[in-house]
Amino acid sequence: MVEVTKKGKNTVRLEVEIPPAEVQAKAAEVYAELARTVKVPGFRKGKTPRRILKRSYADQVLRTVVDELLPLAFERAAAELELDVVSSPRYHVASASEEGPIAFAAEVAVFPEITLPDYSKFVIKRDRRSISDEDVARALEDLRQVNARLEPVEGRGSLDGDLVVLKFLEEDPPEGFSQPTVGVWARVREEGDSFGAQVLGKAVGDTFALAIEYPADYPSRKHAGKKVQAPVEVMEVKKRVPPELGDEFAKDLGEGTLADLRAHVKGRLEARAEEMSYVNAYGRLVEDVTAHADVPLDDWFVERFLTAGEDEPAPKGDKDRAERTAAARRELSRYFVIRELARREDVAVTAEEVRDAMAARTSRAGAPPERPAAAYERLLNEKLAAKLIPRAGASEGGKADAS
Repeated sequence: MVEVTKKGKNTVRLEVEIPPAEVQAKAAEVYAELARTVKVPGFRKGKTPRRILKRSYADQVLRTVVDELLPLAFERAAAELELDVVSSPRYHVASASEEGPIAFAAEVAVFPEITLPDYSKFVIKRDRRSISDEDVARALEDLRQVNARLEPVEGRGSLDGDLVVLKFLEEDPPEGFSQPTVGVWARVREEGDSFGAQVLGKAVGDTFALAIEYPADYPSRKHAGKKVQAPVEVMEVKKRVPPELGDEFAKDLGEGTLADLRAHVKGRLEARAEEMSYVNAYGRLVEDVTAHADVPLDDWFVERFLTAGEDEPAPKGDKDRAERTAAARRELSRYFVIRELARREDVAVTAEEVRDAMAARTSRAGAPPERPAAAYERLLNEKLAAKLIPRAGASEGGKADAS
């Protein structure tokens, strides 16, 4: 038996009853497992009668029965009602016994009833940036730096961009380091690398304590959130020596002359600029549609999304918290708008497409692995962009057509 009631903007409450036969079967299963694992004086393991086990374990058995049956019953009820569930349920058990039935309620967030503007009247904006000689020169310089060779230097400390090779002085390298040596690029600004500034100015033979900070979500609980000092010695300092910009460099990269290389680089930059104009146009369209859409979301659902992964709740009246809550609501609204657009445009991503995309990413040298959720999100946006954004056309607009 299932009854459903709308409780909020995107919250429903399900009243569910698990029939006695299902409850009794699960209880018998739990008692049978208990008899196999629990030793009761006077009985051989596996031979303890259920009536004896009930004296000490009735409450434990009932909790196990409830914990195992509630999620299954909820999933059946949600499927029966064809609910598009977007959160884990919050359960409240009304009554429960080994004989059954078990009656419970589950409150859960569902896909909101979104009202979209008529986005067919929106003008798509494409900012097609022209590529200048300065853009080509910067790209060529980047190629020189990428193809630079490393030469040892002595008699000075490391400068910005030098490679500093460190040797750990303790017998075992610190957690996260598999080798006794590690190379660190010296950086004036850390730019996300906590080691870069520490090795700046260090010379061969210098010893110092390398500060290592492990993030709070580090896989090893023993090290998560900890800071350690690892004694190290500078073994080498190497400077980058980029190749001369000329025909020989162009030939090394597979081009006939420097002029050919310049033309190739410019063509690549133009193709990238065109692609970015397409991606940016899609992003602006989604933002514009979201801004004009009505996406009803309950406060508790936004709050749960905001606090996911937080150790402690923020104090009431926290201004920063209010801003982050508003940002979370905007992010959720955008998420649901994209999926509503996909529904209306009949755009879908299959599990096979996700697997193929992840395999393709993994096969590329140096590419980090991609999570299934990230691959799905990327493919969905790519397909939706292909449906909504013309590859050629107007290059002005970008907001709802005022006319």
